[in-house]
Amino acid sequence: MNSQGFVLKQLRARPLRSTLTVLAFAFSVGLVGFLLVLNRALQEDWSPFQGQRVMVIGKGSFFDKLPEAYLAKIQALPGVLDVAPFSFFVGFLRDNRPENQIPVNGTDAKALLAVYREANVPENEVKAWMDDPTGALIGRLLQKKFGWKTGDHVALKAPVPGGAIDFTIRAVMRYDLDNGVYLHKKFFEGVTGDRGLTGMYWIMAKSREEVQPLTAALEKEFDNAPSPIRAMTEKQWQLNFMQMLGNVKALIGSIGIATAFTLLLITANTVAMSARERRREAALLRILGFSGGTVASFFLAEALLYGLLGSFLGVGVMYGFCRLVASLIDDTILGGLGGLLILNGGTVVLSILIAAGLAVAAGVIPALGLSRRPIVELLRVT
Repeated sequence: MNSQGFVLKQLRARPLRSTLTVLAFAFSVGLVGFLLVLNRALQEDWSPFQGQRVMVIGKGSFFDKLPEAYLAKIQALPGVLDVAPFSFFVGFLRDNRPENQIPVNGTDAKALLAVYREANVPENEVKAWMDDPTGALIGRLLQKKFGWKTGDHVALKAPVPGGAIDFTIRAVMRYDLDNGVYLHKKFFEGVTGDRGLTGMYWIMAKSREEVQPLTAALEKEFDNAPSPIRAMTEKQWQLNFMQMLGNVKALIGSIGIATAFTLLLITANTVAMSARERRREAALLRILGFSGGTVASFFLAEALLYGLLGSFLGVGVMYGFCRLVASLIDDTILGGLGGLLILNGGTVVLSILIAAGLAVAAGVIPALGLSRRPIVELLRVT
């Protein structure tokens, strides 16, 4: 029997243990690979023009108000194509349950459509919205969730004087990842009473290359302003918004480390059990003339085989995780992220290499124990 046959024979000797170890490897590798895919997706653009937009918010808090007088100064900066002011609050349909909360925004309609190009609103609906001072543009997700359509009259509970706001839907985005209501700025200010102030500014840069210089120019322009600002790319703004729920990257990293450590323990335990059961076998191999290094290589090869079999199955598990998460967030504002959860060759290869490395690391100590312990001691089995 050659060395390959010897290793395969040992795996078949304990079929249940081998199967469970490979499946544990597959699940762990699939999870680690999915976290790598998720981390990569968080760095990419979720929508076509995301990489060309800059967000300006209050420096102290996301909810700080900024003067409308900043609008003209922002428009005058090099690299600025269009600017849209945004004010917002969270309204509720029927009751205050989280599933019924709706972001309500006040903005300049023409500037919004220039900056938010993904909205893709038909011309006839744009005209109907422009012509109705109390009309609203809504995101496609709201249409899907509540069955709303153009012409519907909607009333929401809101943190405004009177406790409610009502409007008529005049336009619906054809962009599938928005869940907001967009009202005319004058109507919004009349309801809230916040005249002369805005919550944030959305800026469309002339090109992606001008986004970073523009961000630096904004910080410099308003460095000593009465109401200090914070400028960032839309990607940074979205990640900061997500991190209100916690440090997303740290969470991904900690889950990955915990999974890898668990994988190491599982493999080390399996290989250690196998080595303990085959001490006499290792002694006989060394009596027959096999060197200690050769005996150690047999057990390392066994551990490596666990890793490779598990990692190949883990690619399927990884794909399953990606499709499952993408389907769960498909009808949410994170749907664009779901479209980026796609396996690529680099992620698959890296996951396999991590699994193989952990498998070999788990087998080192048991293998060295069998190769270095005296033959007499290995034969003394109780």
